[in-house]
Amino acid sequence: MVAMIASIAPAQASKKEKGPRALAVVELPADGKSKARLIPIAILVDGRFWDASVYLANPRPMALDPGNVYEAERSGKPAGFFTVSDARQAKDRWIAFGDWQPESEKPATKTVKSAKPLEPADDDRPVLHKRQSSASTPEAQPSPQNAAPVPAPAPPVDDPNRPVLRRGKPKPPPQEPPEENLGGSSPPKAAPPAPPTKAGELLAAISDAGGPDPRPYTYAWAPDEQPKLTKAISDIAMAEVARYVKNTPALRFAPAAAFDQVAVRAFDLDLSNNPELVLTARVPAVAPPTTRSRAAKPSSAPDFFFYVTVVGQTDLYGQMRKLFSSVTDSSHLDVFPRLELVDAVDAEGTGRGDLLFRAASGDTPSYQLYHVGPDSLRKLFDSAGE
Repeated sequence: MVAMIASIAPAQASKKEKGPRALAVVELPADGKSKARLIPIAILVDGRFWDASVYLANPRPMALDPGNVYEAERSGKPAGFFTVSDARQAKDRWIAFGDWQPESEKPATKTVKSAKPLEPADDDRPVLHKRQSSASTPEAQPSPQNAAPVPAPAPPVDDPNRPVLRRGKPKPPPQEPPEENLGGSSPPKAAPPAPPTKAGELLAAISDAGGPDPRPYTYAWAPDEQPKLTKAISDIAMAEVARYVKNTPALRFAPAAAFDQVAVRAFDLDLSNNPELVLTARVPAVAPPTTRSRAAKPSSAPDFFFYVTVVGQTDLYGQMRKLFSSVTDSSHLDVFPRLELVDAVDAEGTGRGDLLFRAASGDTPSYQLYHVGPDSLRKLFDSAGE
């Protein structure tokens, strides 16, 4: 009994409460000159996802406190760091401005594994920091002289217990962002950050001090595997569009025989070597011939399209099977938005990838997060509400 108690006690002592894990999207500017922006999506607290745009808002949400650092990823690979410096409301949603630092320009300094809160000692508000990188000694605690510079502390808030997120490698205090006109006019001239490596890109980003390090989710194609699986997922997508048209008799148009704007991405989200494929495509619409001219060819229908998103996975025999599908058209976007894949991201902090989609239905898009199961997708969070 003494031996059993002795073996259990260290495990209980080492168990620590996990801090909040915030999910956001970094918008890299299309012109490569404007400031990058960050949109909060969800925050995971005690195993439940909450709306990050309103969680602990006072009035600014906790996810957008100045000094919070988000680590952006491309298919699980680090792409850069976004440090929040300012947050504003525009069109009924919160947007953060700050400093964007590509991964290629990360500082050579190492991250502090365990640091004291940035606030005075009498303030019990927890401050979270990203743990030390794997390249450094796990048990080493850097001295104050060797510690990495950390962002400036957030301004005082009414709630002294409000946690502060930290993720990635801290940087020197960010500069004040330029006063940007959210109405659409050009912003005042200011020293722009380093231009992103790819313009007009959406990157999933995580802010969490205690979560796992990111890992790649890209699937490595075997020889002659890509064309076979791409055709299989395309056939499923075309069948889903045909089913949608059949179940929507009020449609005035029919889908064309070929896709448009096709994108197929392959992931290995759970290291099973059974790839998950995500296809998004647009299908041009055609007007069926009239009753009097059945022999005439269908005419194209401008400004009307069908949109399809399909997620499939191969089984043990290499056959593609559908896990999820979403089909809509130009006249039903207000009810069934078009799903555009943002990326695979570890939103739950388990090391396994989830799928983040952008739901485009109007001027203000929403975001949907899905967990990929063995037979279907399970929605974890929808920023538009239930």
